[in-house]
Amino acid sequence: MSLAVDNPIINSPFEEPSQYWDYKEGQPIRTSGRRPAGYYLRPRTRGAQLSMFEEEFVPLELVNSIREKVKSWRERNYPGVTPITRQLLNHWNNPERERKLFFCQREAAETLIWLIEASPAERQSMMIPKDEFNHSGKGALTRFACKMATGSGKTVVMGMAIAWQILNKLANPQDRRYSDAVLLVCPNLTIRERLQVLLPE
Repeated sequence: MSLAVDNPIINSPFEEPSQYWDYKEGQPIRTSGRRPAGYYLRPRTRGAQLSMFEEEFVPLELVNSIREKVKSWRERNYPGVTPITRQLLNHWNNPERERKLFFCQREAAETLIWLIEASPAERQSMMIPKDEFNHSGKGALTRFACKMATGSGKTVVMGMAIAWQILNKLANPQDRRYSDAVLLVCPNLTIRERLQVLLPE
């Protein structure tokens, strides 16, 4: 049984995925729609190594729900965003851009913006967990994660998020949703050197 397909790439990196290879039945099946976010869970059994088909797929329901909400929000032209944010979104989505952004880059930035700027009604019935207060009673930092593949342009998304935050803070200094300070945490010196491109010069 082979997992290989003759044409594995079936979507444009610049557009939302519209089809995917589904291996649920033991053979690659070209399926319409977007692959649900999730992971495969290996049962706690001993013996021979299990194949992918014997593992249980666990969907990430919150991620899939957020994707749908952000898609609907995008299709309604981002209601609730600030004028600065709208200018940025128009710039990032401009089809005439010399260097177009990947869909995953735009979606990551849109998701961060949706979490902060969309009206509470957009997130109604959704439970987005937050860090708990620490032992001193002070609240921890709010943390949002954007999971992106290797080579998908994470550094560019970091730059987009920084621009969105700082430009909005400059335009609205009293708005506590934004910050004019940025902290980058790097796992090693190599990554630190690569992130020098984010320094304003």
